[in-house]
Amino acid sequence: MKNNERIIDPDKKKLKILIVSDMYYPLPGGIPEHIHNLYLEMKKMGHTVHILTGKSFSDNTKISSDIKRFGHSISVPANKSFSQITIGIAMFKRVKTLLDRENYDIVHIHGSLAPTLPILTLYFSKTTNIVTFHAAHNHSIGYAALRSPLSKMFRRIHGLIAVSKEAERSVNKYFPGNYRIIPNGVNIKRFNPQNPKLEKFLDGKINLLFLGRHDPRKGIKYLYRAMDFIIEKHKNVRLIVVGKGVLKNYYKQMISENAMKYIVFEDYVDSELVPLYYRTADIYISPATGGESFGIVLLESMASGTPLVASRIRGYRQVAKHKFNAYFVKPKDPKELAEGIINIIENDDLRRNLITNGLESVKKYSWNNVTNQVLDYYREIMRKRKIEEEKNIG
Repeated sequence: MKNNERIIDPDKKKLKILIVSDMYYPLPGGIPEHIHNLYLEMKKMGHTVHILTGKSFSDNTKISSDIKRFGHSISVPANKSFSQITIGIAMFKRVKTLLDRENYDIVHIHGSLAPTLPILTLYFSKTTNIVTFHAAHNHSIGYAALRSPLSKMFRRIHGLIAVSKEAERSVNKYFPGNYRIIPNGVNIKRFNPQNPKLEKFLDGKINLLFLGRHDPRKGIKYLYRAMDFIIEKHKNVRLIVVGKGVLKNYYKQMISENAMKYIVFEDYVDSELVPLYYRTADIYISPATGGESFGIVLLESMASGTPLVASRIRGYRQVAKHKFNAYFVKPKDPKELAEGIINIIENDDLRRNLITNGLESVKKYSWNNVTNQVLDYYREIMRKRKIEEEKNIG
């Protein structure tokens, strides 16, 4: 432990926290949602919380003194999807100045150990460093190629969190350690069965919903193919597709001429409307192919009282149970996906059970519960560091 590193009283009531990530609003995704809700809950509890991230070229978010935007965030292909890194000439100086000036009690990094904001912050930080790993993958080219230099930075991390066993499995093969599993959460006030439905879709049709990016791992092409099987049995259906992605037009070419008549595309959706889409849906569908560490969309669907059909992948199986609070189907299988959707359409008892069990099981994932787990972990790690310091002094 370096002499200039800062150790505070772990029982200090209020903390000053810096959350760091290349991924934050207005960028969509699970990590921005996770970070934002931690920020809101910690602020409610009286802690001082800042967020350090990059500036998106499409950024139109409200300016807040709590949000520190250094450099610019750009997309790069990663893990059958797209990830973000932050670039900027002045970032070195600005990150160091921020850390020296604000004297944070906790630096909490979210996402991969990218060679930009996360690594810079670890390099200059003189306080307790926590990292939450969100990704799921069988192989990481970046971690494999940079394992040696990243291992040196890894030693600067005092606390390791993974959002699921799948996320832990993915990172532990490159950087073994003692990971604490603290899951993603869901805002059960924002997503709830009392939300209104979107009137334009209340015409008696059965509304199917896909909400997410058009990335390979989201599996949207298999849902498009499944529509041909679904409309053979049920003409009174409509698939609502909410979300964007660079591959959207490419995947739309896979839709049959007949199925296209039953699909509505909602390209840009205000975040305030997202809970209303879940409430409007009679069935939510997540045909992911893999690479999902958790499945926040599953929690949002359950919290909204919407039955869901999802791929039987490792990350999802840690959140839900087949025919209890979700209906699982084989990944990359349009016919089985269609059969799962049809089963829910035709089985009232199954549908009611999925809704009832989903609403009950999602309660443990409230952001209040998750945030308290994170804060308890902060203090546990700070307490260990304080004991180590006292031993070294003695």
